[in-house]
Amino acid sequence: MKKLILIFVLLTTTCLYSTIINIPADQPTIQVGINVAVNSDTLLVQPGTYLENINYNGKNITIASLFLTTQDTTYISQTIIDGNQNGTVVSFENGETNGAVLTGFTITNGSGGGIGCVYTSYPRLENLIITGNSGDAGGGILCMIGSSPTLENVTITGNSAHIGSGINCSLSSNPDLINVLIVGNSAVAMGGGISCYEANPSLVNVTISDNTANEGSGIYCRENSGPELIDCIFWNNSPVNIFFDIDGESNNITISYSDIQDGEAGIVTNNNGTVNWLDGNIEEDPLFTGTGEDPYSLLVDSPCIDAGIPDTTGLNLPPWDIIGNIRIWDGDGDGIAIIDMGAYEYGSPPYVDVEDNVIIQTSEVFLHQNYPNPFNPTTTISYSLKENSKVSLNIYNIKGQKVKTLVNEELTTGQHSVVWNGTDENNKTVSSGIYFYKLKTNNFEKAKKMILMK
Repeated sequence: MKKLILIFVLLTTTCLYSTIINIPADQPTIQVGINVAVNSDTLLVQPGTYLENINYNGKNITIASLFLTTQDTTYISQTIIDGNQNGTVVSFENGETNGAVLTGFTITNGSGGGIGCVYTSYPRLENLIITGNSGDAGGGILCMIGSSPTLENVTITGNSAHIGSGINCSLSSNPDLINVLIVGNSAVAMGGGISCYEANPSLVNVTISDNTANEGSGIYCRENSGPELIDCIFWNNSPVNIFFDIDGESNNITISYSDIQDGEAGIVTNNNGTVNWLDGNIEEDPLFTGTGEDPYSLLVDSPCIDAGIPDTTGLNLPPWDIIGNIRIWDGDGDGIAIIDMGAYEYGSPPYVDVEDNVIIQTSEVFLHQNYPNPFNPTTTISYSLKENSKVSLNIYNIKGQKVKTLVNEELTTGQHSVVWNGTDENNKTVSSGIYFYKLKTNNFEKAKKMILMK
């Protein structure tokens, strides 16, 4: 009980004054919305093209397209922040934490890069397309001076720079990349995909392909850099996938369960670095489809299928791949589900069927975001169970008071869902505001936020 009270005290402190600011209905531009927002607010941006160069100004807020409330990926391409060749499109430069979120946009036409993260900023960059940007360093994303953003379900393509056309990370900036596609970027000098200078990025299920640079078309490392690769694909980056600078201190790279063109022999170290070539690596053509909306997805006979790391414990993988298909869903000959290499999971079904029923088949308990959110008058809460379990699902208000019990029973393995109609235990309609739903099983406990708007 003490733990529950503490959780809701913290949530109440951060969310009591949360507001949804609709752009352009409430404020005419995204930046004006940022200027009036306070920590924990959400800017919900309607589809369209916004000719802006925005700065979070140190505020830990969420800026999102309608993808946030609908999970419809078409809003990512329909909601565009266009820098109009007037500098960096989106800037984090005042110590923003992971409470600063950018999700559901196309970021384009920046002359100082697409996204800039500097001065110890740690934003979450999710469900983005970053394309058609340029800069001296970091055409797609610039990370420097202790800034370590988290990238999840992000495509970085068609950007250009002198150094680090996809991502440039330097000076103790160690971004985390999960389900990221870095393709078709071009650097004049070094780092077609990623350039590292005193940086240690983490790459999990990242596909880096068809990038070009004079040196290090996939990854370029200098001055004590040490990227770590798990479940990645590096293919057809010209002239060489991974390159260590000949000058400066020693670099190192750790690679496991990844497909690297030419293998360890294709990594140029210049006698100035260490390659930690661990288990599960291959050097075979990944057999991309090469056509359609997702040309870097895998063909049926790709060697990258079911070739990822067998134990994903501690990797904090999302349940879906970069396009929303179930990430770990089938199995090997012994019935053990194994993740594929790269940003795509071959042949997996989407997380909803034609009737919008969630069909997650994962080895983990998972609580989904309610849909729709915000909602009026009803919303659906879905969750999956890895085994038979006693389940409780309760609704709480922002004071931590229980509003209603939706589920309190033994349930079987599989996918379950329940509809909340915005009423309390006495079937009286509750007021607009922020609520929390909490799922608890025998060995799992998690709460998420939702918003009732009338």
